[in-house]
Amino acid sequence: MSVNVHLTLRVDNLESLAEAEAVKTALAEVLRAHGLDGQVNLRKFREPISVKVTTGRWPVSVRGFGTWSDAFEKDAKKAVAGAAPAAAVDLEWGHPDDD
Repeated sequence: MSVNVHLTLRVDNLESLAEAEAVKTALAEVLRAHGLDGQVNLRKFREPISVKVTTGRWPVSVRGFGTWSDAFEKDAKKAVAGAAPAAAVDLEWGHPDDD
């Protein structure tokens, strides 16, 4: 069964724009591996230095959300830690069908 979800993933506590670019590149690979590239926005910000992944106006449809979301969160956090060990990751799921 598929479920519609919104994703907000924010990476803060980055030391430089170069580190933010490394995080962005690492997350782009995770998004591609999980089939989310092209379905979400991945942006780097200068003030404060951060990286953010969000769904757009429309949610993404995910099959097997419980198992998939655990794997996605693990992969995303591992990718961020590899690029920026001191970074803080905040990941939230929204369920628009429950509203």
